[in-house]
Amino acid sequence: MKQTIKRPDGRTGGGTLRPLASELSCLQRPDGSAKLSSGPTQILAAVYGPAAPRLSGREVKDRAVVSVVFKHGSKSQGGSSSAKGNGNGNGNNNTGAPPAYGATERELEAFIAESLVQCIDVKRYPRTVIEIVIQVIKADGSVVGTAINAAVLALLDASIHMTSLPIACTCLVGRGIENNKDIRLDPTAVEEGDEDFSTIVIVTNASKERSVIASINFGSYGLSSFLSAIEGSFRASKTMVAFFRLAVEQKVVRESKTLWSS
Repeated sequence: MKQTIKRPDGRTGGGTLRPLASELSCLQRPDGSAKLSSGPTQILAAVYGPAAPRLSGREVKDRAVVSVVFKHGSKSQGGSSSAKGNGNGNGNNNTGAPPAYGATERELEAFIAESLVQCIDVKRYPRTVIEIVIQVIKADGSVVGTAINAAVLALLDASIHMTSLPIACTCLVGRGIENNKDIRLDPTAVEEGDEDFSTIVIVTNASKERSVIASINFGSYGLSSFLSAIEGSFRASKTMVAFFRLAVEQKVVRESKTLWSS
């Protein structure tokens, strides 16, 4: 008889996601913005551009440069990592305290930029920069996956043309062979701190059946665990796509009511 997994936040089963909430166009100055909550974890993302780069050296004649700034806490330093249309990041790793899973902010910025640039129609915006600023408001697990999803919502809010829809999912997998079937989606901070598990962030392409865009891992695991995590990410992406659609529809309805009432 299979034992039911009881999780710290009251969920039962490894494939259950935490409650989702979002708010689009929550900031006035950016071209697009979104606040996304996955349980207690809250992320704010803002998109600026496409706009002409402040430095001519960042300009690429046939495509846009996607720049990501990841801020974890109020003491984060304002660096950034950029990815051009070929998906190559050029960030450096010179920050202080690791914001998540032992990675630096620059490493996370590079991963997020390289994941998003594969889904943005960068050739549609030559000689421009699209800057994405991500601020962690509250962190209680699944920070990187929630940050990517918040950035995607902000890109949609800014009407940036996308070639595909990336969906990120954070998965917890057992380190030992005997735990390779114990997959937990959308883990809490308590679960991520368990030394018996490793964390994988998988970005799937919701516009193409069973397609993986990128992944980043923190810890060791077996091949079977990785394949199980991918399957879990595919299932979770369907829920996230439905949530994204609802969030955008609610924004359109809200704006239409404002337009007609003015």
